[in-house]
Amino acid sequence: MACLWLLLLLAVSLPAAALDTGKPFRDYVTDTWGVDQGLPQISVLAITQDPAGYLWFGTQTGLARFDGVRFVRYTQRDAPELGNNILALLAEADDRLWIGTTQGLLLLEDQRFHAIAPTVADHPAPVSALLKVDGRLLAGCAEGICTPREGRLRRVQALPDPALSLLADEDAIWAGGQGRVFQVSGGSVHTLPLPPAAGDAGVTALARAGGELWAGTRNGLFRLRNGSWQAADPRPHEVLTVEAMHADRDGNLWVATPQYLERLRAGQPPERIHNTPGAIAVRAIYEDRDGNLWLGSMVEGATRVWNGWTRRLSQADGLQDPLLWSVAAAPDGSIWVGSSNGVAVWQNGRFASRVAGSQLPHPEAYSLLPERDQTWIGTRAGVAVLRGGRLEQPPALAPLRDAQINGIVRDHAGRLWFATTRGLFLLQDGKQLTRYGEHEGLADPRIRLVYETRDGRILLGTYKGLYEWRDGRILATGRLGGLSDDTPVTAFVELRDGRWVLGTSNGESLRVHDGQRWHWLDRERELPANVAFHLAQNGGDLWVAGMRGVYRLPLAVLDKALANPRQALAAQIVINSGTDRTGGQQDKCCNGAGNSRGVLRDGQLWLPTRDGALLVDVDTDTDSAPRNIRIDHVQVQGRRLATGQGTLKLPLDARDLRFEFSLPDFQPMHAPQLRYRLAGYEKEWHELESPTTRSASYASLPPGYYTFEVADFSQAEPLRHAAHVAVEIPRRLYETLAFRLLAMLGLAGLIWLGYLGLQHRYARQRAQLERLVQERTRDLQAANAQLKAISFTDPLTGLHNRRYLSQQIPTDLSFYERDEGYANGSEAVVFALLDVDHFKSINDTHGHAAGDRVLEQMGQLLGELKRSGDYVARWGGEEFLLVFRPLPRGSLGRLGQRLCTRIAAHSFELGNGQQHRLTASVGLIECPLFPSHPRLLGWEQLVTLADRALYRAKMAGRNGWIAYQPVPGAQPPDDLSALAGDPWWLVENGLLEMFGSDGRIDIARGA
Repeated sequence: MACLWLLLLLAVSLPAAALDTGKPFRDYVTDTWGVDQGLPQISVLAITQDPAGYLWFGTQTGLARFDGVRFVRYTQRDAPELGNNILALLAEADDRLWIGTTQGLLLLEDQRFHAIAPTVADHPAPVSALLKVDGRLLAGCAEGICTPREGRLRRVQALPDPALSLLADEDAIWAGGQGRVFQVSGGSVHTLPLPPAAGDAGVTALARAGGELWAGTRNGLFRLRNGSWQAADPRPHEVLTVEAMHADRDGNLWVATPQYLERLRAGQPPERIHNTPGAIAVRAIYEDRDGNLWLGSMVEGATRVWNGWTRRLSQADGLQDPLLWSVAAAPDGSIWVGSSNGVAVWQNGRFASRVAGSQLPHPEAYSLLPERDQTWIGTRAGVAVLRGGRLEQPPALAPLRDAQINGIVRDHAGRLWFATTRGLFLLQDGKQLTRYGEHEGLADPRIRLVYETRDGRILLGTYKGLYEWRDGRILATGRLGGLSDDTPVTAFVELRDGRWVLGTSNGESLRVHDGQRWHWLDRERELPANVAFHLAQNGGDLWVAGMRGVYRLPLAVLDKALANPRQALAAQIVINSGTDRTGGQQDKCCNGAGNSRGVLRDGQLWLPTRDGALLVDVDTDTDSAPRNIRIDHVQVQGRRLATGQGTLKLPLDARDLRFEFSLPDFQPMHAPQLRYRLAGYEKEWHELESPTTRSASYASLPPGYYTFEVADFSQAEPLRHAAHVAVEIPRRLYETLAFRLLAMLGLAGLIWLGYLGLQHRYARQRAQLERLVQERTRDLQAANAQLKAISFTDPLTGLHNRRYLSQQIPTDLSFYERDEGYANGSEAVVFALLDVDHFKSINDTHGHAAGDRVLEQMGQLLGELKRSGDYVARWGGEEFLLVFRPLPRGSLGRLGQRLCTRIAAHSFELGNGQQHRLTASVGLIECPLFPSHPRLLGWEQLVTLADRALYRAKMAGRNGWIAYQPVPGAQPPDDLSALAGDPWWLVENGLLEMFGSDGRIDIARGA
């Protein structure tokens, strides 16, 4: 069967192979994009690439353009027809994209969708195939083969069946029908029926491979031979249900079924890819111009399959333990590997075990030295040697049994060197073992590697610096050239021009010695971060392999960087195992530091990893053809403006701009370095915030003409392929030159007019100043009055306070002395001191907020009971003082009773929806007490007597009033010296009596 396929596919021979037919699918690299990455829907049914390089994906509910980083989606909001399954895509050179759906044909042109009317009006039919022949678009339609013209599908060739698939081959067009294939040539149709076993299954896929025509149906795969179709299923008695089929440029015929992907290739048996991520339920297969194979899946989105740089040899290739520590080349061309459980050798395409881990001093073969008749094996606990199939542990090497052997090297003089964690050991004549450690000059006895230069120098890479063994002495060679003693050496190589390069874990960087001094190369010079475990030169490139992957540094770039400290190191990421850069192939690499950490042979770099040996192809050409960057839109004021020829004139107030651009790049090993600038506004180029960013924003730009430029600086001539768009930000009226000139003239006129007006201003200045002083004085007086009013007001009730009364009452009394009734004693001012009964219980039961509301309402009620000219003041706490202007004497009882009655009848709101009834006790007194002696007592002393009367009312049961009045007929003595302003003297001497609603009350001092 394999020979048959070889004959079928031998004829395919195209340049620039992209998928190595000798590789199994598992060694290809796959990258998958789904809905989370931007696809409008997970099922990809059609794929194409436009002339600009963008890939287009058709799904069940939308369309997407992809540049390798970002998807631009089109859904039903852009065109209702996109809600149908997209079955076919074809891009033309004039930026037109044809879209075949289950409901007909669509055209995307100038960012607008146009529906193409079906051949039969109001009867849309699927368009499942598109083909461009001689500049004309052909579509598979229900009536046969159609072409769009004047907005409608026109039948070109009538067929008995709908054209389910199309293929242009030489001078004919092949169309797949129901159980048959039609050959259309020169206006005639030749029908080629499938074998009876196919029934009426639709021919949904056609391809030419190996010089023959292939047809795929749900009832099997067929090939055209000798004018008739023959079953071509790759396995006997098995029928393929073909969902998609594609013949790539490398001789692979890919056949997708609902369960798996089948690959048919020359010289090898069919390969079935089953349950492999990216290759499940494939419905579309496409090869882009870079040779990448794209798979559209019903359940996984879009997957790129590419050759990659590597091949991994692991358990499937005979390796018993995949964790490798060492790899070394033998003189016979075989490759030896040391794992965590023994030693194996690669010969004739398979690994074969040579030494089991249980036979070694320690199971891990940490270093190797294969020689013509023996192989030295360094472990983590000593050394063994394999001679003639027998494993030995030479007695002379017994001192190494507790040391980790990092490297074994035989120099040109035949001496054997061991780099260990206990120092450097030299074995001469197979018997004499010499150790070199701290006493011999090593700062740290732990040796990682031994390296012999081309001129015979023995160099030692240690945990602390680079040393040299010379005639039995240890010299600090690194220190002499400026290398720090604390530099941990992890790898070393001598370039062909004599320069030394070493890797170090300090800063995950490199050091280069040019014969005179050491140069430091690290991330500040744009070198990828990586702890180098192996260094190798291949042609004009330095290869660096370490725990973060593998990168390639062109030596020409290295030369420029050493000559110019500002020159960036344009290293190319090849294997990315977690480095600080994007790009490269995601893979596992690498293990250990020391000797036998890599082998460069036959264009491949062998590296030990956690999953077998990684073979990196060092001869693959990485030069990438420049791709054209496209500036897609300029976003202004929430709108996207399309770019085109000429200058884009922006709206008047557009000062915040966002430029959106794209770069179609599907070369996995090429990592674009996009930079941008706005010429006319800045000179420096800016790097993008993220490698996946495809936009740049500017805010508050001044008016003017600008050119936005974006270029890929990973190319040799970045500006040559830069994209640019010119924009004009118009000036507002006040930003124009004419406006500014007029403004300057107007300003000069204003200055002249201002000068002329100075005299008039000076003349008015004094009058204005005087008025201003008067206004300020009035304002100050008003402010003071306001402050005074505030100081005279109780903040809770808004009533006057004691301070107000202390200033106002003396003035009022002096005024009343001029009143006739007051002066002759027929009228008197009345002081009524009022206290709310049981006020504390309100606070205790309902809270202080309720108590405050009661006081506020009490103030309002008392304000209603007073006359104009009377005062109500909060005397303190729950006490209020009412000052009544002159009333006829004998009015105390009437006033007291009126106050008590009105208060008891009032319902107070407590603020919580509850009503409460209150009472009050009142003490009253007239001023003056004795008309004949108006200045006998001050008003404060009279209020003190009213307070005593209030207290007596409280003692009498509350909710009442009590007043003081002179005893009828009582007159103060002529000699008032005994009184001395004491109101109680009047009480004690019987000049005053206390009375209430029940009449006279017997009182005594202190009562």
